[in-house]
Amino acid sequence: MKVTLLHTVKSVYESFPSQLIGAYGKELEVTSLLDEFLVTNAKKKGYFPPENRQKLYLDLLSASLENPDLICVTCSSLTPFVKEILASFPMPIVSIDDAMCREAVVRGSNIAVLATAPTTVDPTVSKILGEAEKAKKKVVVKSYLDTEAMTLLNAGDVKGHDARLADLSRTCKDADVIVLAQASMATAKKLCEEATAKTVLTSPETCIAEVVDKLHELEK
Repeated sequence: MKVTLLHTVKSVYESFPSQLIGAYGKELEVTSLLDEFLVTNAKKKGYFPPENRQKLYLDLLSASLENPDLICVTCSSLTPFVKEILASFPMPIVSIDDAMCREAVVRGSNIAVLATAPTTVDPTVSKILGEAEKAKKKVVVKSYLDTEAMTLLNAGDVKGHDARLADLSRTCKDADVIVLAQASMATAKKLCEEATAKTVLTSPETCIAEVVDKLHELEK
């Protein structure tokens, strides 16, 4: 089996493939594409502009030309735009936060979304609300943004990044479940759980489980 990954953050590009291979437990070919422009340009513009949509399509086309059994997009900011073009490709495409947002709705009615990139907030909140609508469940979603944590992570200060998110999580007193919106935030999971004693969901963990399940289905 073969999976092609599309990343926008170097730390996820470096960590996700080995995590996926380890979780699958069998021989698996994994290739990765990294396109930081998809996030940096959207952040600079303040929205996801036409050139980003075109570049995302071309990245997915490039991924599909590798003939993988499945494509996985590991950036939450891209989720709504991936959804728009799914039908253009013959193989399944999994977005990083699909399973996480579904599980958040199952786990609670008051959901806190923590993010470090502004471009991730609206897509993640909208995704959770969409999953709640499918489940016919009423939820309240509150978002919390700390861009300084991303600055620390980009500078290589993972401990500082995680500590800031743990502090931020302490403000989510009414939440049943806390969602760390970006894959790059997953390192803060343990500290956030210790700080709040609440369920904390991360997208790499839930996405990898979904990808493994889909690969098993494709094997049949």
